[in-house]
Amino acid sequence: MGTFRVEIEATGNHGCQRGVRDGETLILNCGQPGCPDCLAREFVRKLEAASVDFSVGHAELFHWPGTDKEVVDNLLTGKRAGNF
Repeated sequence: MGTFRVEIEATGNHGCQRGVRDGETLILNCGQPGCPDCLAREFVRKLEAASVDFSVGHAELFHWPGTDKEVVDNLLTGKRAGNF
């Protein structure tokens, strides 16, 4: 038993629900079938639902990581930090 990490780095269109401001809550699914943001939220939701012998410590989606425009979505709580 130990820690494990899932990390995905992708480039392209992303950032649904851009009107959600800092501290506000995202909805689970924006309705766009190929939305990478919603697919990531769904993956974490399924992972949490299946967790019998493990727990999810934190899960975040970074938009423009490491830049002054960085926006972070907490995939566990649905809260956004930052603004588009």
